[in-house]
Amino acid sequence: MKAVNAMELEIGLYDWSSLPCRSCKSADHVPGELLRMARAQTPEEAKPRDIEFHVLQDSWATKTAVPVARALMAGLADRSVPLAARHHFLDLLSSFVVVDDDDIAEACKDAVRAGIWSLYEEVLSGRSQDTALFAYWLLLEAETAPARRERLLQVARDLLPENLHLDD
Repeated sequence: MKAVNAMELEIGLYDWSSLPCRSCKSADHVPGELLRMARAQTPEEAKPRDIEFHVLQDSWATKTAVPVARALMAGLADRSVPLAARHHFLDLLSSFVVVDDDDIAEACKDAVRAGIWSLYEEVLSGRSQDTALFAYWLLLEAETAPARRERLLQVARDLLPENLHLDD
């Protein structure tokens, strides 16, 4: 039996051919795009090619954004996913949680909350200030315990960019 990682497990939960795509007949191509991104070794290879204008366009998203967000969070739980892919995963997630459709945005925030410790690990890992910043922005949107965010800043301030400005 072939080993399945958490992202593949999550992707397998959905009938992608029944989900909407802004550019194609259905979103059945999206799982392949997510797995391609997860296996990419360089930032250029990891760029989402079939997400923008398919699942997300500017601040408008289809309901397909919700299973994509869940799959991206599952991918972040896999430490073997390269930094380049992690960066693009977090970038996409940060777009999904602020889309114009409040129901989709809230469902994406719920997906982020379900894997919130992956975001804390991303900040605390010290792998990259850029990915740490995306993870921190997601925590600002999704974390329901402000004291936990404040504690994170106390212990990991040096892992985030110096020019981080907090509005809260």
